[in-house]
Amino acid sequence: MGDSKGARIFNVLTVATLIATVILIGFYGLVGVRAIDLTYERPLPTLAVLPDTPTAAPTEIATWTPTPTGTTTSTPGPTRTRTPTRTRMPTLTPSVTPTFPPTASPTPRVTRSAWPFTAEVRMITPQYGCNWTGVAGYVQDLDGNPLQGYPVHIWGAGLDVVVTSGSDARFNTIYGSQAAFEQFFDGAPKSMEVRVQLHDPYRSDHPPISEELVVNFLGFCGAALGQVVFTQNH
Repeated sequence: MGDSKGARIFNVLTVATLIATVILIGFYGLVGVRAIDLTYERPLPTLAVLPDTPTAAPTEIATWTPTPTGTTTSTPGPTRTRTPTRTRMPTLTPSVTPTFPPTASPTPRVTRSAWPFTAEVRMITPQYGCNWTGVAGYVQDLDGNPLQGYPVHIWGAGLDVVVTSGSDARFNTIYGSQAAFEQFFDGAPKSMEVRVQLHDPYRSDHPPISEELVVNFLGFCGAALGQVVFTQNH
């Protein structure tokens, strides 16, 4: 029984759907033959136009003119005096440019020889008296400071030796220098020729650093000592 009732409802809905479909098809058919115009436009409402009403002209208001009550003369106040501007003092320019003393330049020393050392010899009486003949002297730098350890080559009159400056304190005392040397030759004044030359103590081959100096003994007491002074030249 329940199934037959549901079938009846289904049949009713089916018939209603068919009817609606037919109506819809008919409607579109009428639209297609322009029996029904879907583009119809409703007329717009017309605005009411009011008649022109003349506007009343405004009543002109009389212009108010003030009545003069007398001329008032304003009295000017005291004129303000400007504060004087401070005048800048002129910049003082020195009339004389200070001159600074020139920088002292060291005075170059004259190179007396191409050799590093120069030599001077004096023939004098020996400190030991007239029973002594030989060569002595000392080695010094440019300022007179003693230079110790310099080899002095002395040869001639059957002798060839090398003595060292400053090696004997007794000689330093006798000749007044810490770099003195001495070489004895004979116990009496004797005429002879001896040669003396200073050598470099710092090189292994000890090359000469002064010229070869010749000392001539004349055979009398007042010239029995040939005093040789080596001075550094540069």
